[in-house]
Formats: sequence, C-alpha cells, structure tokens
Amino acid sequence: MKKVVLSAYACSPYKGSEYCVGWSWAVGLAKKGLEVWCVTNVEDIEDCLKEKKALEIQNLHFVSVELYAFADKNWLNNSKKVIYLHYFLWKRKASKIIKELHEKHQFDIAHHVSYGSFQQGSSLYRLGDCKIIFGPVGGGQMSLPIFKPYFGSSWGIEIIRKYMSKFLVHFNSSLTRTLKKADVVLMVNQETQTLYESTKYYKEGKSFYVSDSALPVQFEQNQFKEKDTNEEFRILWVGRLIPRRGLELSLKALSYVSADVNYKLVIVGDGEQGPKVSEWIKKYKLDRSKIEHLGWVPYSQMHEEYERADVMLFCPLRDTAGLQATEAMGFGLPIITMNISGMRTIVTDECGIKIDPTTTDGTAKDIGNAIEFMYNNPEFRKKAARKAYDRAMENTWANKIERVTTEFY
Repeated sequence: MKKVVLSAYACSPYKGSEYCVGWSWAVGLAKKGLEVWCVTNVEDIEDCLKEKKALEIQNLHFVSVELYAFADKNWLNNSKKVIYLHYFLWKRKASKIIKELHEKHQFDIAHHVSYGSFQQGSSLYRLGDCKIIFGPVGGGQMSLPIFKPYFGSSWGIEIIRKYMSKFLVHFNSSLTRTLKKADVVLMVNQETQTLYESTKYYKEGKSFYVSDSALPVQFEQNQFKEKDTNEEFRILWVGRLIPRRGLELSLKALSYVSADVNYKLVIVGDGEQGPKVSEWIKKYKLDRSKIEHLGWVPYSQMHEEYERADVMLFCPLRDTAGLQATEAMGFGLPIITMNISGMRTIVTDECGIKIDPTTTDGTAKDIGNAIEFMYNNPEFRKKAARKAYDRAMENTWANKIERVTTEFY
C-alpha cells in the first residue's frame, strides 16, 4: 500500500469550495487503497475526524497544524484578508511537520491540493526522496480592464494582485522551492500554465491540465430529471458576494432582458457586497418582485435550490474554475457563463452558453441575450440540461482521482 501525505490547508466534509476540494481528495485517495495522511488546519479537524469515523476509513489519518492561539482565533477566517497571512504562517509550520512525518512513515507520494494557488506555492518543498505533485493549482487568471466598473474601489486591489503575482512567481521562496522539487505540476487553466511558463523553473512535459472542480460525492447519485417548462423561468446565482464574483454584471445583464421574459433570479450567498444588492436593483431599474436574495444557505440544503432552478447564471469576473457550475450541472442545469479561465473547459457549447467578453456594456448585453435565448428556446434548454448532467457525471471525484493516480502516482 503506497503512503501519501496530502497538504490540504482547507478541508471539511460539510463545506463547499476549497474545503470540499481538500476533503474529497483525502477520502478519495483513501478509498483507492492508499494510506493517506492529510495535513490540514485546526478549523474543521473535529468535523473531519467525526466524518472519518462514520465512514469507517481506517487508512486515512488527519494531522492538524496549530499556530499560536491568537493567530488561529483571529486570522483563521475565510471571509477576511488575514486568512492569507494565516496560510503563509501555516505553510511554514506545516512544512516542518510534514518533514517529521516523512522521516517516520517514508511517504511514496507528497501531494499539495489546498490552497489551490500557484503563486503561493506549497509546504512540501522540504521533502527530497519522494514524488512531489503540486496541484491542481490556479491563480494565473487576471481581471479584464473592461470589468473595472464592477470592482469599484477594490479595482486597486486587482492591480496590486497583478503585480504581486509577477513578484511572487519569481521571488516567493515557497513557490520557487516547490517548482524545483515538484515532479508534476497540475494546472487548472491556461492562464496559470502561461504563468508557469514565465518562470525559470518551467520544464516542458512536467505540467498537465486537471480541473480543481468535480462533482461532490453527495451529488454523484443524482438521477437526471427533465424539468417541466413552467411559466416562471427560475435563474440561479450562487457565490460569495464579493466583487470578483460579478453579481453586478449579472444584474446589469438582466436590465437588457425583455420585460416579456417571466424570470425569477434567485441569489444564494452573502458577503461584503450584500448591502449593495438593493442598490443595484434600483440602479438597473429591475423589477424587485423578480429577484429573491436568500443570503447564505447551508451547503446541505443547496440541492433544493439546484432542483428548483431552470438554469444557472455564473459569470465571475475572475475565478479559477467554479465548483458551483459543476454542482449545478449535476442537477441538469444549463450554464450561462463567460468563455474565460476554468469555465472555458468546464462548460462546453453543448451544455450551456459561453459569452466572449467584449466591452463593459457589450458583455452585459450578450449575457442578457443568452438569458432570453434560454427562455425562448425550451428545446435547446432541455438538450443542454441533459448534456450538462452527462458532463458532470463524467467529472466525478472518483474519475478525477483515478486519472491522477493512474497517470502521476
């Protein structure tokens, strides 16, 4: 039985996004018959141990890396920027603990999966006599200038991020050491591959494309259900209300939709831009009765929203991949998105509509046209729904882990 150490800073059986990624890798690798040591932070360790016990997985071991009490209490907060400071300090300590674990257990594989950030590197660089896999990672994607109006005062942060990214790929020792040691680098999107190729540590034939998005295990048993064509066209938007998620763009797009379209936009999520939703509805002169903001919904209840919707509207301004889209496709939802970053490959032309960004107003109009097209063409919608479901069922964690372990382990 091969031994694997998994670096998964975010890992939880009860949360989505990065947490779901870490958990899915840990459990999936263990179910493949590998003995796995998952190194994570203290935030969700109790939930991980509880669920591991319930699943009766004996060959999965969780190791939590604790910082000093103040840092874990005040900086371990995914809704605040200080989380990146916590992650930086966590990696430094985790690298030492992982080295100690390796001396004791002699791992065959060391695999970094979370955070899935290329620029921030990994905690595995101290290891020297085992195979090191870095990724899937993203982060090379940058916000297009045409989206500046949707960022408001935070556009300056996007500019800083752009130059910080260039700095980190050349001077972040955690990344440079990781790239020196890594045997395989798994990329989420083309933008990150291009960023990797700009470094002096790039080696042709060492990087491969693997999405960091897959259908969560709890949705793999979903059966395809053809949705009835109802009078009300239910559009689902899911995500944190932060500038790069692009909710304002989606609302602006609705302002170009004909008044004859009987839609209902359901917004699931909260965040720093939550108070602005009402302002945007007023700004774009939208019918308030057609928009429902549910706020945060527990992950365990999201299946209800996916089942009720007719289509997902997911147009992030900057995103690595988009787990929400894969989840929605698993419930047979066609996707309206933009042809950028990870969505370029996750969504095919058969299972949704992908908009090529043009101008600030032009992109919003094109998204609005896509919404109208979906509404006015129920037969296309039904075919796209089936294709979306089929694609999601191909993109399961079991299939992804089978590919990665077969090709790279």
